[in-house]
Amino acid sequence: MLTTQSYLIAMLLYWVAAVIGLVLMRRLWFKKPVTRSGGAVLGLIGGLLLTPAFPGPDVASMAPALIVVIFNTLFGEGLSSATLPALWLLVGVCLGVIAGSWRAGKPAAL
Repeated sequence: MLTTQSYLIAMLLYWVAAVIGLVLMRRLWFKKPVTRSGGAVLGLIGGLLLTPAFPGPDVASMAPALIVVIFNTLFGEGLSSATLPALWLLVGVCLGVIAGSWRAGKPAAL
């Protein structure tokens, strides 16, 4: 069973790895300044990677919302068990696209 402290530490490590991945994708995929559409793509990827699934107190493990949605739909109790993580994932993706396109539209800082 996950304690609050172990969940927070695991989420922190997961977020650090995902942010490093986003920075590397930005540097490798976009050599020039990022356009709004490029920022939206990075935001979409960030939303998919960074959205947590918020497990209940009786859950023994944790996973990103994307993994929870896929596995609950295919191998779990079906779409009914994946509805709440899918909503979290949808919100995370929307916020990521908005933040990515907003950030790409700002002038580059020195």
